[in-house]
Amino acid sequence: MNSLALDQAESLRRMLAPRVTRRIAVVASDAGAGATTVALGLANALAMQGERVLLIDEDRAGARATRLSGAAPAATLDAVLGGAATLEAALGQRPAGAIGVLPASAQAGGDLQLLNGYRTVLSDARGDADGALSPMAAAAHNLIVVLRAEPASIKAAYACIKQLNHLYACRRFHLVVNAAPSDAAATAVLGNLARTASQYLGVDARAAGSLPLDPLVARSAALGRCVVEAFAAAPATAALRRLATGVAAWPLPAAAENRSTPPATPLAPPATALA
Repeated sequence: MNSLALDQAESLRRMLAPRVTRRIAVVASDAGAGATTVALGLANALAMQGERVLLIDEDRAGARATRLSGAAPAATLDAVLGGAATLEAALGQRPAGAIGVLPASAQAGGDLQLLNGYRTVLSDARGDADGALSPMAAAAHNLIVVLRAEPASIKAAYACIKQLNHLYACRRFHLVVNAAPSDAAATAVLGNLARTASQYLGVDARAAGSLPLDPLVARSAALGRCVVEAFAAAPATAALRRLATGVAAWPLPAAAENRSTPPATPLAPPATALA
């Protein structure tokens, strides 16, 4: 079945599914891992499947997701959740079918029911110095950890999973390798990290997919656009569309604010476990 037929089938399935707002937080294992590439690309790929998608941009300094989306929000998520602005007014003018984008501070929190007009709410999340997430990201149903197929990034991803498990008792993580040199390398990294996290942390870390090392990602960024929007036939775009198709099958557990009991201190893996 070709990609157009797959998208049409997926769109029909999503339209017939129960209308539940799914909140997803996308977290980078370390600086430069590519969380914005995944968050923005996934948001656009979901929108291509007919979903109403809202992207929360927590990078207040760089605002890269806002810039690459071409959005011009009139207010912040903080203003919406605080009652100072309606959601539609805050989003500003945008083309029909385009994703909504709102900047947010690390303190943004409030009545998330105000966002329920959207099928999916994605956070391009930023942890603080201690690894803590914003209230918005911490309340996500699903957590994506983005890493690269490099030793330092893999170890950082394990540390990120360990810290989020400790802070929020998160039990399930979706792993994405960005800029993978090959499918085999991504599969090896994801499998090894998933096994190590399960053995030493007792969490369910699952491979969600990988993005290839695709020069069109950098090319689209130089053009000020998302790769999914700019280059429909790019290998990275195909990977993001596959990732979007799989999201509907992810479980919708209780949000993180309802999981308040941290687990016992986990074992530390041997140095070779993450090699």
